[in-house]
Amino acid sequence: MIKIISIDDHKLFFAGLSAIMEQEDDLLLINGFEQLKDLNSFLEIEKPDMILLDIHLQSKSGIAIAKEIKYQFPEIKIMMLSMDVDHTYFHELTDIGVEAYLSKEIEAHVLINLIRKIQSGERLQFEKNKVTPYTKSEILSDNFNLTEREIEILNFIKKGYTNQQIADALFRSIWTIKTHRKNIKQKLSIKNGYKFPIDLDDLNNEI
Repeated sequence: MIKIISIDDHKLFFAGLSAIMEQEDDLLLINGFEQLKDLNSFLEIEKPDMILLDIHLQSKSGIAIAKEIKYQFPEIKIMMLSMDVDHTYFHELTDIGVEAYLSKEIEAHVLINLIRKIQSGERLQFEKNKVTPYTKSEILSDNFNLTEREIEILNFIKKGYTNQQIADALFRSIWTIKTHRKNIKQKLSIKNGYKFPIDLDDLNNEI
């Protein structure tokens, strides 16, 4: 049994998380948000295997809490969660020893799979999520109406990533990535006169 404590001030998010984990025989979720004032004592009593920690709590910085937990309880694994993953936090979270930094939009089955992998000792590499655009986002957005996610996926395609590798890097299902690739292909095919720095045929791979 993997004992997990959630520290999050969004009650609806915790409720949804609870409903998901109730379906899993090997996962036990406990609400730890109301125990922040005496967190150390709470953790000593509960002895969790893992903590799901919101990086942007209203009352206190999630990063500050992560530092305290890792200092007092280095054996506890921490997964940081956020509505919008900010790459500028990666180095700091890595230095703290946090095991993962994920978007709250992550699909349920992917999150469950990651929890089990991390509990078994696997460590996620933050750096693989960094994407350096090979062309300006403004050009792609204004001329082709590509979303930020589609631009991000294009950069992975440019680097030769497969659908599965992109899905793993973005913590999405492979079917979500395939849908994005089809949408990108359709949008780029509209502008035949624009020399795009990637062959459109590359977008057909694995679709």
